[in-house]
Amino acid sequence: MIEVFTKISEATKLLLEKGFTPLHASSALSMVGSALKVDRVYIFENQPYPIRGRMMADARYAWTVPGLTSPLESSTLQSVCLRELAPQWSDLLSQGHIVTSLTKDAPPRMKVLLDDHKTRSMMMAPLRPAKEWWGFVGFDDCQQNRVWSAEEVILLKSLASGLSAALRHRQMRSSLSQTRSQLREMMTLSVNR
Repeated sequence: MIEVFTKISEATKLLLEKGFTPLHASSALSMVGSALKVDRVYIFENQPYPIRGRMMADARYAWTVPGLTSPLESSTLQSVCLRELAPQWSDLLSQGHIVTSLTKDAPPRMKVLLDDHKTRSMMMAPLRPAKEWWGFVGFDDCQQNRVWSAEEVILLKSLASGLSAALRHRQMRSSLSQTRSQLREMMTLSVNR
């Protein structure tokens, strides 16, 4: 488990230093997924505004072992309404809790989606870079009906915390960049008067 904690630290450092870009996020998820020996690691982002009154989430970043479909390549994993697929899971994640399940024990509609993606067991944790629930990170095991250990749950919480910090850092960088641009525009306008 020390190796996995090390990879989570390296992944978080990469995202903080290099930025939360698709390339760096994929590298970070690859480090963690390989160390934990899972088949898929993914990050879903909640859409900021409900569509037709439904809160949706999109697969934004992912790493997958060769031979499996990436969530980024699957149309069924874009605009996912978690509340409709697994209402209790949606409630748990929005309240800051971890969700773990074997596919065979998942709510019926979620079970169909997991089966379609060859998932045998999964675990998800919420991402909260600020007060609002931003999205979630998850692990899939497509080889076995994996019952996640207490240590693996702690590892996922650690990863979710690191990812949330990196997302918060990205948001702060973006806000600072916007402020700089506005100040430059104001200075340009005042000089040109």
